[in-house]
Amino acid sequence: MRKIVGLLAFVSMALFGDSVKEIQMYSSPTCGCCEEWAKYMHTKGFLVQSHKDDELFMKIKEDFKIAPKYQSCHMGVIEKNGVKYAIEGHVPVDAVEWLLENQPKDVIGVSTPGMPQGSPGMEQGTYEEYPVVLMTQEGGYKVFGIYKGQKKLKSGNVK
Repeated sequence: MRKIVGLLAFVSMALFGDSVKEIQMYSSPTCGCCEEWAKYMHTKGFLVQSHKDDELFMKIKEDFKIAPKYQSCHMGVIEKNGVKYAIEGHVPVDAVEWLLENQPKDVIGVSTPGMPQGSPGMEQGTYEEYPVVLMTQEGGYKVFGIYKGQKKLKSGNVK
């Protein structure tokens, strides 16, 4: 019975607009923390398709014009209403959901630059504070928030 209910929920989401949130994730074939972030996003209701290819990984970053200062060990691409957004690095789920809900016109994606300890997929005992930023089309950024682990400590300059 549970399988039937689950199947009906999946089909209804697909038919009625609240469709599955699918992320295409690109990373190096040797990256382990990338898969940990994918598992985290899966527990939050996202379907993550993993592509482990160094050349493709770098090409996607170039296609989106992700500045080196915003880069991390993996990059996701998610689409809503025909617009594709970059999800660079170990981004907490609430930042991704905010991006999809608000779809700001000048933003190409969201980033957790580097590989901060304690960010989703990087939980290894030490938790540091880190910024999550919205990357703009002009190459700049807006601070979405300051996090420790998955918890937002402070909101940034995003309206």
